[in-house]
Amino acid sequence: MLTTALFSVRPPKGGAAGPAAARQRLSRLGFGIFLLASLAFTLPIGQGRAQPVREASAPVPESIAEAIDPSDWLLSPEAEHLYYYLLLTEGMAENSQPVISEALQGLLKSDPSLPVFQDSATILLSRGEFTAAEKLAEQGLARFSGDPLLTMLLAGAYSESGQSAKAISLLEEYLQKRPDAQDIIEELVRLYLNDGQDKKASELLARLPEEGMQEDSELFRARVLSSVGRFGEAKENLRRLLQKRPDFFEGWMELGLTSERSKDLDEALRAYEQAAQIASDVPEVYFRIALLQIQKKLPEEALKTLEKAAPSPGLYIQAALRFADGRFFKEAHFMLEKAAAAGANLDEIALFTSMFKQESSRNPLDALPALNSISPASKLYPSALQQKVRIYLQAKQYEKAYSIARDGRKNFPDQLELWGLEAFTLVKLKRPGEAEKLLKNALDHHPRDEQLMFSLATVLDESGRKEDAMKVMEDIITVNPKHFQALNYVGYTLAEKNSDLKRAHQLILAALEQNPDADYIVDSLAWVQFRMGRFDEAWSTINRCIELGGNEPTIWEHYGDIARALGKYAEAIKGYTEAILRQPDNITELRKKLTEMHSK
Repeated sequence: MLTTALFSVRPPKGGAAGPAAARQRLSRLGFGIFLLASLAFTLPIGQGRAQPVREASAPVPESIAEAIDPSDWLLSPEAEHLYYYLLLTEGMAENSQPVISEALQGLLKSDPSLPVFQDSATILLSRGEFTAAEKLAEQGLARFSGDPLLTMLLAGAYSESGQSAKAISLLEEYLQKRPDAQDIIEELVRLYLNDGQDKKASELLARLPEEGMQEDSELFRARVLSSVGRFGEAKENLRRLLQKRPDFFEGWMELGLTSERSKDLDEALRAYEQAAQIASDVPEVYFRIALLQIQKKLPEEALKTLEKAAPSPGLYIQAALRFADGRFFKEAHFMLEKAAAAGANLDEIALFTSMFKQESSRNPLDALPALNSISPASKLYPSALQQKVRIYLQAKQYEKAYSIARDGRKNFPDQLELWGLEAFTLVKLKRPGEAEKLLKNALDHHPRDEQLMFSLATVLDESGRKEDAMKVMEDIITVNPKHFQALNYVGYTLAEKNSDLKRAHQLILAALEQNPDADYIVDSLAWVQFRMGRFDEAWSTINRCIELGGNEPTIWEHYGDIARALGKYAEAIKGYTEAILRQPDNITELRKKLTEMHSK
């Protein structure tokens, strides 16, 4: 099934967790914040640029980058480094690529040391900026040849951008010089397995030390096997390990995660419960248990489990999202109330409340009042505008949606999502030429921006220019081979055309690797399996799609088509009826299919 960021009701699961790896690796950049106060009093007069008194009507700067220009300051190295560190902190908090880039350049200029190169490359890689990470890691290795961390970061950048052969070659060359580098061995094993070179991976695994590191080695083997889909072998390794060490918390958690990935929810639940007995003070264990209970349609049990976890506000919000995914909206709203009581951002709570209301109510306009509390001064106000546009789009009030998107885009030009939404409203208003012009103008200022390219492809698709849309989606995959929405679009479109089904299947599987619980991608997998004549697999997959909350008319139509192919006529009637109830554009064709099923 096709869907786009423009259609999404809420952000992907996991929220904006931020670059965890970067936070873990900020060794050199982490100056104490107390230096800021001390520098304010110790800089000699005249070292900094005099700042004029602002008029009352002058706009107040919203960022360090806007408020301060250090280009002609005579700063000490420590002060200059602190300035760029604070700029980096702001850029990461605001998720601003230009600010982060400026900050990293400044940090490397003021202190081109090995730790700063390592940290900077880590940040770029964790943010998915693979080309920039590759360039910076190469620069670092030119200065600090043979550094193992920079070598692994460069290999990671190669691998993530689809250059697996270069990544493998780089690590093989490293091991020729340092054959006992365990971190490099482990990373190369992963790359071999991902590349289908099982024999080489097995030979390399044998080089890992056994004595004194057996548990870690076994755990690593299991993780590697699980990461490439060899779940049975991974679980067998873990069971052997846990027989020897039944109190090994990490082993139980890994067995739970591996069982989840292999869709063995019962074993996953047992594993997490064992982990909870070993470490009863770890909230994440209870959270994993609760998520499984939600999947098993046991919302009351999940609520009881979460009571044991003493969750943080963020964990409550994540739980709310998962309850909503299972269409347990009462429990989702209860989790939001808990998050608010625990100190969560109230504007964030209001935004999620609106999103859940939009999904659960027959009238999408019921979701508007929750947004009234988000003021224009809030950092989430642009997100609230985007939500309003989506609500009016769903309500088919296209003029209202266009007005909000247009004004929002003018007031917040850096919010590229608003450009896409404005373009989409123009398509709905039968003004596709203006929509295309708007997005191409945006791309002139942000060339090769994946979000804008995806919006352009969406506009072209909605305008009926399917071939042009496909070309743009293919370009996106070239820029980012892991863009799951573009992968899904191309794969599903090929399946719809009954063309190159092998590639369609591969693309959709690649999309699912990035977003395994996206119901619309699971639907795409069911559809390509159906097209390939694998009806039993398709039936299992479409039912999983429904379990994940898939509720669109296209999904129910696919449910009906697959059931009909298997001779499950009662289920086919159910699918077509559910699709018709949602008033799709092809309702006449669906009624014809339903009539045919009633005659069976």
